Amino acid sequence: MFALAVLACCVVVGLLAALAALDVLQPPTAIRSTYALAGAVIALVAYAATGGERERRAFLPASVASKLVVVGGAGSIIATVELGSRLLPVVAFLLVAYVLVADQLAADDPDPGPTLLALTTTFAVPVIAKYLTTGFYFGGTDVFAHVAALDRLLSTGRSALLPYGYDLFPVFHLFTGTVTFVTGFVPYDAIVLTGVLTYAALVPVTYLVGVRLLGDRRIALCCAAAFTILDLPAYDALYFFPQSFALALLAVGFYAVLARRAVGHTARRREHAAYALALVPTLVLAHHLTYVLLVGLIVAVAGVSVLRGVLAGRLGWDALATRPWEWARLRWTFPIVLGLLCVFAYLVYSPSLMLYAIVAIAAQVLGDAVSAASSVVFSYGATLPSDSVGRALAWLATPVGVYASLTTAVLLLGGYEFLERTETYARGASVVATAFVLATVLLPLPVALPQGERIQFVVVLLAVFPIGLGLARLLRARPRYRVVLVAAVVLVAAFGSAGAFTRSSADDLDGPPVYVEQRGAQVAMSDAEYAAVGDVAAYLADTNGTAAADVVMRRALASVQGPPDARPRVGALNATARGLTAPAPTDRVIVRDAWTRHFVPTAESDVAVSAQLQWYTVSEERYRHALATRDVVFSSDGVHVVETREGDALFGNGTAPTAGRPD
Repeated sequence: MFALAVLACCVVVGLLAALAALDVLQPPTAIRSTYALAGAVIALVAYAATGGERERRAFLPASVASKLVVVGGAGSIIATVELGSRLLPVVAFLLVAYVLVADQLAADDPDPGPTLLALTTTFAVPVIAKYLTTGFYFGGTDVFAHVAALDRLLSTGRSALLPYGYDLFPVFHLFTGTVTFVTGFVPYDAIVLTGVLTYAALVPVTYLVGVRLLGDRRIALCCAAAFTILDLPAYDALYFFPQSFALALLAVGFYAVLARRAVGHTARRREHAAYALALVPTLVLAHHLTYVLLVGLIVAVAGVSVLRGVLAGRLGWDALATRPWEWARLRWTFPIVLGLLCVFAYLVYSPSLMLYAIVAIAAQVLGDAVSAASSVVFSYGATLPSDSVGRALAWLATPVGVYASLTTAVLLLGGYEFLERTETYARGASVVATAFVLATVLLPLPVALPQGERIQFVVVLLAVFPIGLGLARLLRARPRYRVVLVAAVVLVAAFGSAGAFTRSSADDLDGPPVYVEQRGAQVAMSDAEYAAVGDVAAYLADTNGTAAADVVMRRALASVQGPPDARPRVGALNATARGLTAPAPTDRVIVRDAWTRHFVPTAESDVAVSAQLQWYTVSEERYRHALATRDVVFSSDGVHVVETREGDALFGNGTAPTAGRPD
């Protein structure tokens, strides 16, 4: 295996050098891609320095360590509230918490109960701190739509009246609507808190799945630790929407299917089977695309299972040899088969255009015509930093770069551990091998993937297993080398802390000390700005006027309470090289102070097919000049309604459009 680890480093070096020499990758991109080399080198050193059997006890009892983590988490939340910023309190907490957790995971037989409590706390604290410091966090703007849907559901009591097509897939809104009704929380708070609690509960669920799949409690705890470290679960918890809810249900469903195979009593086996079958219609009505993407995972695992049965014996891997089609026994796959048939039937017989979109994108993929959504960025007076070698080097030292390097390292280490001890992990070999390959989509790739974010959401359910194996190997230091264990614990602490401040888990933060200097897309509104949205909606309704606005404002206006007939008619702004223009006959434009700090989208991407997005940003000087030279008919906490003349373009001539999404 050591030779394989050396070969992996050589392959990464050769690949990056070849891509740079052929000008496939520009120098800054090539430098950022060296995170893969850093990860391969760390994995090589870690593999050489760890392994072997040893007996070790944790420095602190598990009950004491978990209590310290819980107390530290509470202190971190209090400090976040007092300071109004989560950066220092959360970083300090995570560093200490993951040191304590890593000490437990490095023991021979860690106590699952207290360790899971500590892991759940380390997951929940950064998410809660982000909730407390972001005002109204809307992420990709779907939260506005969900708030509007819950308002409609609670006011009418009928899921058939849900807007945006959610009436066809109402489970998410029925669930969060029930929480809203029972607790009395406003819809936004109910959605977020439901997401945090749901994903915090997935930490012990991941452990249970790991026990059933890999047969080892310590490794299962490491898989649960991997779930808390990866950035996408934290993103899903706060940006809670139907797909993230469906993924949580899938995780519980995986456990039900695995537990059914392990249960010895017929009655308990039937209980698990009944639960899995009841979960099928729930998932079908929760989110359509999740099931479609899940098909890819199922096909991949099935393909690996077939290859395992055919090739393992021939290659001398007797521990992995199985009957080629043993995995396909209907008694084990029936819930999956039934689910796929149900979702297909529902898409066919429901008045939904989703099936058409699925067929369209499948045709594009088969015809090699699909691509990731492209973007055009307009800058009105703002000087955007150009990509450079210096910025690329600085990126490697940011939490995003550190997280990418350590994810690569732990993933490779998990692969080496799996290949070295195939007999130990034979039970879940097909899933682990598939997950190892698919987990690469979680890394920063130099190319954009079509529907990449949605694919990552599904892959993360399996990625915890090879990464968990890597964490387990990293913390299995040889008894003679105490310094190796210390270094491993430091790496785990750095990994966990960096995972809480990536572009997914901390997308509301821009610039140093977390990122290199740059503007980012707006993903949150302050409470005052969101209240101003309601004021603008009331003003437009009272004046019976139309207006034009960006995507964020249009969706925010749709989420404020009020009679549907009285809601303002707001069109889309158009960004051009000569400035922002409103569609005729609109003579009002809603502008926001946030435009001077963020990139702003003017159009929404198609959920299924390729699209071109327009983004813009404006300098403070041009923004203030535009307000000073035009009639501002309404203002409220950074949101203004401006009257424009026919043919008017706000903010003057912009720079030539730049390709690429603002990151």
